[in-house]
Amino acid sequence: MMNRTRYGNRDKRRKTNVVLNVMIAVVLILIAAVGYQLITGGEKKQTSSSKISDQQSQSEETSEETASEQTDKEDTESQNTSGDEASKEESKPADDKKQNEEDKAAEADKESKSSEWEPVGTEQKGEHTTVYDKGSADWKEMTRAMSVATGIPEDNMTIWFIGNNGSPNDAKGTVSAKNSDEKYEVTLQFIENEGWKPLTVEQK
Repeated sequence: MMNRTRYGNRDKRRKTNVVLNVMIAVVLILIAAVGYQLITGGEKKQTSSSKISDQQSQSEETSEETASEQTDKEDTESQNTSGDEASKEESKPADDKKQNEEDKAAEADKESKSSEWEPVGTEQKGEHTTVYDKGSADWKEMTRAMSVATGIPEDNMTIWFIGNNGSPNDAKGTVSAKNSDEKYEVTLQFIENEGWKPLTVEQK
């Protein structure tokens, strides 16, 4: 009877040990699984953090490069603008100089047309009375004087007007070359025994 009791107790202990061993094994497996998850999860999190950090660094570098490129572009545009303005400033004096030269040339041309001419000569003798009739001696001599003053040949001249210019021996006429719209006003003065003398020429 005692042997059976001992055998029963031994059998219970063995079963209890098996159950405990199984439970310990399960706990160890669970601990290992949790530890593995913690380790691998931390690595994934660290990897993710590294990726985010790398992305942020790349983004910052890209932003810096973009800002640098924008600055370089603005500097280039500023230099181009400054260059254009400098070119304009440089060309402005040249334009002014050219305009001054043109004005001087025009003034010289005007002076040449207002320079001293000699009387063209006359066949009229004695006291002179100006006659403005076409075909008269005065008409012919005034036409000759206006041709000398303007450089327009008599046979290519259109006479628009010849008349008194304020005194008996002062006259003026308006002429142009044939087939030309450029008209010239010539003032004349009769010099006794010498004929009509051109005084001024003005382009109308």
